[in-house]
Amino acid sequence: MLTRACLGAAFTMALLGCTETLDTHGTVVPPSALAKITPGQTTQAEVRQLLGSPSATGTFNDTRWYYVTSIMGQRPLSPAELKSRRVLVIDFDPSSTVVKSLTQRTEADGQALEPSRAATSTAGQTMGFFEQMFGNIGIK
Repeated sequence: MLTRACLGAAFTMALLGCTETLDTHGTVVPPSALAKITPGQTTQAEVRQLLGSPSATGTFNDTRWYYVTSIMGQRPLSPAELKSRRVLVIDFDPSSTVVKSLTQRTEADGQALEPSRAATSTAGQTMGFFEQMFGNIGIK
C-alpha cells in the first residue's frame, strides 16, 4: 500500500515537472489604465503616471513611446519560446506633449529581417601577416 502511494506521488511530481512555465517580461498595460488615455487630452506626465516609464522611446526624438509586453513559455530542458508580444505605441504632439495617437501591435505585425552579407571597405593600407606580427615589436 505504501509503495503505491510513493509511486503515485512520484508520478504526480514527474507530471508537474513537465508543465510549461510562463514568464511575463516588460510593462503589463492594464486595460483600465489604457482606457483613461484619450488622444488630444492626456499629457505625457499623465501617461507616465498611469503606465510608468516606457520600455523605449523613439530613436530620433522622444515624442514616441513604446510599452512592450512579452510572454515567454518554457518547458524543462527546452529553450524559451515566445508565446505572445504586445507593443503599445504612443505618439505625442511635439508642441504640446499631448497624446496624438495610440497604436497596438502584436508579433504578427513584425517582419522577419535577413542580415546583409555586404562588407564595408575601409580606407588605409592592408598589412600582410609578417607586417602584423613584427609591427608590434617595432620592425617594419
